[in-house]
Amino acid sequence: MSKRRLVDTNLIVRYLVQDHEKHAKAAGKLFDACDRGDVVIAVLPTVLAECVFVLQSFYEHPRGDISSALGRLISSPGVEIGGATIHLDALERYRKTKVHFVDCLLAATAAAEDTPVATFDQDFRKFADVRVETQ
Repeated sequence: MSKRRLVDTNLIVRYLVQDHEKHAKAAGKLFDACDRGDVVIAVLPTVLAECVFVLQSFYEHPRGDISSALGRLISSPGVEIGGATIHLDALERYRKTKVHFVDCLLAATAAAEDTPVATFDQDFRKFADVRVETQ
């Protein structure tokens, strides 16, 4: 039986950005163990959202790079995230638009569940598969 670890934003960011040698090496060892099946890495949806925010705002990485890197990460066999398909859809919506990631996550969830979004935000109208209702 493999061990399970909840991971924090800083561990994922250090692993992806490689800007702190000691932390990047330790994070790499954890992800290597995950690839071997020795450990399961659990990513909370809020951590994924914070990763997007940090990589975009602090590191100024392009949306496409962020979407690809995080999409690969949460698609890895040893990584678990609730609603992986919805999160992958949200990352793709984020890559294709200028819409904030959390709104992309709402849009992906609304489309998957065929549930309207109650909002005044016009960004949701950019998604043809999302209904907006304020009542």
